[in-house]
Amino acid sequence: MRPIMTCIAAFALGLTLGGSSGTASVEPRIAAAGPATSDLDGLLWPAGAAGRRIDQGGATLSPDDLRDRIVVVSFVAPDCAIVCVARTLDLERVARSLPDGLRDRTVFLAVSFDASPTRLRAFVDGTVGAGTRLRFLAGAPAWSHALAAMLRYPAASLPEPPPQILLFDRRGAVASNYGGDPVDGPRLAGDIAVLDTFAQGLDAAR
Repeated sequence: MRPIMTCIAAFALGLTLGGSSGTASVEPRIAAAGPATSDLDGLLWPAGAAGRRIDQGGATLSPDDLRDRIVVVSFVAPDCAIVCVARTLDLERVARSLPDGLRDRTVFLAVSFDASPTRLRAFVDGTVGAGTRLRFLAGAPAWSHALAAMLRYPAASLPEPPPQILLFDRRGAVASNYGGDPVDGPRLAGDIAVLDTFAQGLDAAR
């Protein structure tokens, strides 16, 4: 697997998308289990992790569900009130603003740094409701700590989630790391649209 910083550095140089990206807090390499073939797999299924996740509605999520999809990953915690609510609402607006075809090819994931599915469902219901375009994944403590290590996020800050949004291309390579709030919705939507034109991922553009 290639270093995760490779695509971010290319993005920051303006190879494909407009603008620059914050990159300082991303681990140079995402370690993944044997079957993992992309940065995204390594993030969602670190070494030793099971091959599927369960979202807030009880539906399973496997690596195959994300193949040839643009994926936006954010991080939440049910007790992270104002910041997480605002970020989640911003991402929901972006998800709903995408054109029909692009909307179907884009997956928005919100990874919880709280292991309780009950608290996560309550957060979802109270923030965006059952009809949300976002899929929320409750993380076990081992996964949360693995993610914190990958993102170089202080473990002492858990379960407060990292203020990052990661964007992955259609081959699961990280394309951008957005930091800070509020979410720049127009920029994110524009970057998603550009990434959609690269069916073989950003590397194919070089």
